[in-house]
Amino acid sequence: MNLQQLKYVLAVEEEGSFVAAAARCANTQPTLSNAIAQLESELGHKIFNRTTRSVKLTAFGESLLPVIREILSGIARIAELADRHGQGATGTIKVGFSPVVGIEQATGVLLRFTKQHPEVSVVYREENLDDLCKLLRNQQLDLVIAPVDLRSPDLTDCVYTLIQRDPLLFVPNQSHEKKWSECTQVNLGELASEEFVLVPDACGLTRVTKRHFKDENISLHRYPGEASSYRVVGEWAALGLGSGILPASKVEVDLAGRTAIPIVNNERPVTIDYFAFGKPNTVTRELFAELWQSLIEAHPESEVQQVPQMAPRLSNRA
Repeated sequence: MNLQQLKYVLAVEEEGSFVAAAARCANTQPTLSNAIAQLESELGHKIFNRTTRSVKLTAFGESLLPVIREILSGIARIAELADRHGQGATGTIKVGFSPVVGIEQATGVLLRFTKQHPEVSVVYREENLDDLCKLLRNQQLDLVIAPVDLRSPDLTDCVYTLIQRDPLLFVPNQSHEKKWSECTQVNLGELASEEFVLVPDACGLTRVTKRHFKDENISLHRYPGEASSYRVVGEWAALGLGSGILPASKVEVDLAGRTAIPIVNNERPVTIDYFAFGKPNTVTRELFAELWQSLIEAHPESEVQQVPQMAPRLSNRA
């Protein structure tokens, strides 16, 4: 038994004729017929019933066909992988993400790519925002997912695209909850009198919060202490230590049914925006281009930006 015999069987079944199958396989009809006859002899069963007018699979042939298709598909896949490897299109992509993004969202962002390219390994790394940018600059990461400021110099020579706009919610100090209990939304300017429990700048949430207040010339009053992460801000607010601001996607892990009010500014939601940005550092430009294309396809509504030096395949798409 050999692959050529299996290809002949599939060609005959699809063409419905030994003559047409031989032409498709660029061989003579006797050569093809003899190869199939040898296979039938080896297996001990007829694969085709032949008449002067038709060629049809036997019951054995019907049971054999799905296996033949699977074998030939696997061989084609091996050839494809070898070709992709020769082009530098396999390897390991290194992805960093901010704690506020989290591993669930990070893997979700790359889900389309990982399904399309199971041969490519993805290694994830959670770090604070500054360290992520440093690792990217030092060519130790290929992609970062974080709430980065687009005015940051860390985006130099990177491509970037918006992944998600996550609404920010106001979590009132427990001792002030009655004041806010009937509110369905709160204007950013109304929060100037509140004192907020903030977290270290590590994950990017505090940085974004400060920027929103600064851009509107609103004073941000900060509780003198500091919570370890966004995950416990709700607990501190429940103890009356101060109010909090959290992304909507994160409140369910922290608030246990307490009040969380959407923040707006000029009637528009105030958000923390998560971006994917990066460049090919530990992988080839070809493989990075495959990754970037999958991100664009997964987020077609996002505005994609890049610098001219990137590979031509990283063209802008909206």
